[in-house]
Amino acid sequence: MTDTEARTTTSPTSQLPVQRTVPGMPTSSPDEWLGQVLAEMGCRRTGRKWQCPAHSHTGLHSAALAIGRRDDGRGAWLHCHAGCSVTAVLRALGLRPNHLRRPPRITPSRYVHLRRLRREWPELRAAAHSDTASYRHEAWHLYGPDHAKQRMRRADGSKTMRWESRNARGEWVPGLLGTREVDLPLYREDEVRMAAAAGESVVLCESESSCDALHGVYATTWAGGAGSPPVETLTRVLEGTDVVIVPDHDDPGLACLDRLVAALPHARVLVGEPGEDAKDLYDRVGLDRFLEQLASASTAELRGGREDFRSHAG
Repeated sequence: MTDTEARTTTSPTSQLPVQRTVPGMPTSSPDEWLGQVLAEMGCRRTGRKWQCPAHSHTGLHSAALAIGRRDDGRGAWLHCHAGCSVTAVLRALGLRPNHLRRPPRITPSRYVHLRRLRREWPELRAAAHSDTASYRHEAWHLYGPDHAKQRMRRADGSKTMRWESRNARGEWVPGLLGTREVDLPLYREDEVRMAAAAGESVVLCESESSCDALHGVYATTWAGGAGSPPVETLTRVLEGTDVVIVPDHDDPGLACLDRLVAALPHARVLVGEPGEDAKDLYDRVGLDRFLEQLASASTAELRGGREDFRSHAG
């Protein structure tokens, strides 16, 4: 992932040239244009992944290059799962970073012909069964400037997460490169610090998707799941901040709540209906009612049982 892959909320068509759909004109979708270029080059693919032009030169290998459309619609993103940088992939295609937003105004077949990109590609290694093969990209979640979590989801709603990190050369590569999840900053930690300095309340919940869904509310979470809250980081960052914990209302979430309250005894607690997380509660009651419930949430006290944390959601 690079800076060109950042997500915004700008209209999908606001930065793209207006093109009439006439024969010989390229598609207005950069990700489709790139895929057609690879196809015209004779590139092989497995599922959603293509052979990578930056490293697929000889010998059996697996398809590694993923291409997708940015969440804001303003262009395409590239990711080579073998570790090639976006710059290296674009260079192999004779493209520049700005072409991820606006591809050359020429058909893919004509572009490949003029650039003499067609070549023989090595055979693909038989794809091993992968539990992630049917997942599609859903969102990126940044943890500081050097780490990002990719959320992927299947059609049945099941999800998986993948980490990427910036290496010493500034390239985004798979994994955490030796960094432990517990040592990562909080999600949106810079925003949390600004909110705390301004005297605003901050919601602490269990997932990035919940944080992203709480529009109009400062919210944060941590890199691990309910079983591994980074107590030291939470205490250091949120000490002296008006924190409202909104846990997942299930057994793991309530067990995590016990640990969070022990670390943040000044925090207040708001628990939704059974089975709800912060996003579910927010979606059910709406912003205004959610803000009212945050304001009226009681200070948490550990009294030896979870029964003391009652929902304020009506």
